[in-house]
Amino acid sequence: MNITLPNGETRQVTISHFPALDGWEIQHRFVEFAAATDRHSRREFTMEVLSYATIKIGTNDMPLSTDALIDNHLRSWENIREVFEAVLSFNGIDPKTHANQPRHWAEVGEQMAVAFFAAASGLLGPALESINAVNKE
Repeated sequence: MNITLPNGETRQVTISHFPALDGWEIQHRFVEFAAATDRHSRREFTMEVLSYATIKIGTNDMPLSTDALIDNHLRSWENIREVFEAVLSFNGIDPKTHANQPRHWAEVGEQMAVAFFAAASGLLGPALESINAVNKE
């Protein structure tokens, strides 16, 4: 894909596929990213996604993996958004609709319930042993 910089210059961007396990995590975390307000976690996720793109500078392909590379070679938030969304789309994540999964929040609730019951069960065993030990005295 080509992007146009604010000065009219164009840059060639190459996008890579996510490795399977990374893609699984990224597609799941995208839903959380879309709802997040924490600047640090949003930036961290953006940087992770952009790292799957390289920009052609002369004969070199430079991965978009640092703030400086992104600022120097994309130069505008519009270009960052365009590359970010292109990386997601190339990897099967539609940035416009992926976060609208109706089951996502139900699944989050289910995961929380399972984690709670697992933690509670882990605490009940020692508590019951304590009660039995006191009752035997």
